[in-house]
Amino acid sequence: MQDWGVVSWGPGRGNLPVAATSLIGRAGLQAEVTDLVRANPLVTLSGVGGVGKTRLAVAAGAELAPEFPDGVWMVELAPISDPASVPAAFATALGITPRGDDELIATVAEAVAGRRILLVVDNCEHVLAAAASAIDSILTRSATARVLATSREYLWTAGEALLPVAPLALEGGVSSDAVALFVERARRARPGFGLGEPDTAAAVVEICETLDGLPLGIELAAARMAAMSAVEVRDRLDSRFRLLTGPELAPARHLTLQHAVGWSYDLLDDDERALFRTASVFSGGFDLTGVCAVAGEPDEVGILTRLDSLVRKSLVVADHAGAHTRYHLFETIRQFAEDRLSETGERERLRDRHAEYFGGEATSRWEGWNGPGWREAVDWVEVELANLRSGLRWSAGRGHLDVATDIAAHAALTGFSVELFETIGWAEELLAAAAEADAARLPRLYTAAGYACFVGRAEAAAAHAHRATELEALPDYEPCEPGYATFVEALAQVYCGHLDRYVELTSTVARLPGPSRAYGIAAYVDGLQSAGRVEEALALTKQALAAAREVGNPYWIAYTLWIVGLAFSKADAQRALSAWDEGVEFVGAHGVRFFTGFIARDAARLHTSDGDLDAALELFASAVQAFHQAGNLAQLVITVASVPALFERVGRLEAATTLVGAMSRVPASRHHVPELLELEGRLADRLGAEKSARFKAFGAALDLSQAAEYAGEQIAIARRQLAREVDGARPGGLTRRELQVLRLVADGATTREISDQLFISAKTADHHIQHIYTKVGVSSRATVARWALEHGVVESGNAG
Repeated sequence: MQDWGVVSWGPGRGNLPVAATSLIGRAGLQAEVTDLVRANPLVTLSGVGGVGKTRLAVAAGAELAPEFPDGVWMVELAPISDPASVPAAFATALGITPRGDDELIATVAEAVAGRRILLVVDNCEHVLAAAASAIDSILTRSATARVLATSREYLWTAGEALLPVAPLALEGGVSSDAVALFVERARRARPGFGLGEPDTAAAVVEICETLDGLPLGIELAAARMAAMSAVEVRDRLDSRFRLLTGPELAPARHLTLQHAVGWSYDLLDDDERALFRTASVFSGGFDLTGVCAVAGEPDEVGILTRLDSLVRKSLVVADHAGAHTRYHLFETIRQFAEDRLSETGERERLRDRHAEYFGGEATSRWEGWNGPGWREAVDWVEVELANLRSGLRWSAGRGHLDVATDIAAHAALTGFSVELFETIGWAEELLAAAAEADAARLPRLYTAAGYACFVGRAEAAAAHAHRATELEALPDYEPCEPGYATFVEALAQVYCGHLDRYVELTSTVARLPGPSRAYGIAAYVDGLQSAGRVEEALALTKQALAAAREVGNPYWIAYTLWIVGLAFSKADAQRALSAWDEGVEFVGAHGVRFFTGFIARDAARLHTSDGDLDAALELFASAVQAFHQAGNLAQLVITVASVPALFERVGRLEAATTLVGAMSRVPASRHHVPELLELEGRLADRLGAEKSARFKAFGAALDLSQAAEYAGEQIAIARRQLAREVDGARPGGLTRRELQVLRLVADGATTREISDQLFISAKTADHHIQHIYTKVGVSSRATVARWALEHGVVESGNAG
């Protein structure tokens, strides 16, 4: 054998560094790496700077060492600035001596040929082509060598197995992988460090989240625990690139976060750097159309080519989950890019363009909101909420009030329907400045602020919406569509308790032609039934549904189904429940979650008066959760105030009295649920004055959120209690309601007769019948009646 000058070949040989610290949160990924190395000649780990690619590769190499008798060898390319020097880096790492005029990489490849060797080639990104060529030369000559490479961009060579390395998981708060790494490293700097103090635990979680789970940033922050507290580090993370520095002996690219990210930035060409800097003005991500607009470049193909390069270099993350690819930068990377943008003097111009783009998009999306385009419009607002928020703050701060008005008004006019109530606050906050600037779309901003009735500011909401109607009469302003501001004012007025005004305003909107009828007639029906004019309301229900379906906006269709159910609840409970059954299905199919709570709450109230108590409890639980989660305070008040009557019916008098006490803190609850006063008197009579006062006092100490949680807990207890009240075992595993239905089926009752007697919709009755068939293994009314007789559910004389 020729002497290739190889140093220390043999079992247990190599130059793989020994890790000084444990690898945390990567067990699954490490196993995936080792499996890939066993199965593929080349595996490349890719990810953003500081994500821990090198550390993972070293750990995998150490685990695999027993399988490579000729050693695991680290080839470090970070110090190489000239691609021509890459072969020398391989030769030096492996201890191979150059041979005459032969190409050095060929000498290396021949030396490696036939060896069971693993090469860990670290930091290939800045000499990508040369590294790929060298690795290809080695693997072409050897069937037994393996290469594990790390790079911020894949090598893109034949046979390469690709594995992205993501930041550490943040899910789980204090139990997340990211926090575990922080604590472990912090204890090296300050023995005894722990998360026993709530402030410390919260600060560590926030640090890890702010640093996007990047191990390098987390380790640098944890090292600061030697001289600072976690709270102090958290409060200074705005200066993270100056605060988080590493030990002087660390590799230059890892001395600070700035160096870690700068290492990748320096490898970009001028066009890529410009796009990278532009991407920093987005919050929460962006799509191709948005970044082209802000960059001022109509050439989508050119931008896409650069985006592709930034993704491959791990500076931009591509999300392919939806129909259209969405991109984002980790916040640490985004801040670095923003700093570079500030250095160019272009930050203000690009932030202005960003705000103008989102102002224009919000306007155009809202103009397609009232129709079949509702879903697309609201999805866009939900996805772009962070960009809308950022654009609003920037434009308002710059005094660009027309742009700020477009964002705030249209984000709220669209976003309220998917319970983005934050956007209503934007509209309210901007009113004074926009009015002073005399913004062109000021009526739309006032209309949007009128939706504050949903978040507990009814009087202000009514005033805002009324001001919108006044401005719309002036020629200098751009209004909403005809009647919309009046409709919003009507909603606010009913929340204020002004039912007559509600009926008056909605009657005006109902008479308008065009899209306004989609909500005008339904709202008028609501006003009529609320005022006790039930026959008039019922006469308009078909027109209301037809108008909503003609416009095709799923939000108004769901709204109308809810209102139609309310109208019928005063005259025909089964038809009301049928409308709400259809409403529930429609809401689920179209994602109109706004009305989940409304329909559940009102169906529960209907069941409470004379229906299925278990169904009422289940529906109230759904309604409380929906309104509580959405932050719809006005509806949450009405819902929680409606629960005590049900608790009285199921015999939970203490729980009912507690909620009555809680509602005493909310005067509006007496207006919306007037039966509370009478109920309070009955509960006091049944419990006794002393006991009643004690539970009312307990309830009065609860705020609305606590009262909602209490109601949910007590509903769960009441449902369990109802289940226990059924004596004996239930035949066939049938529920209490299913046994009731079975007895009626066995007695020969039709589906309609069952729905009438049990106060459920015909559709629900049929569902129960089908469930019974499935549970007891029959397929017809005759066989189920015989089964009921055989199992003692009915007596022989009663079986139909």
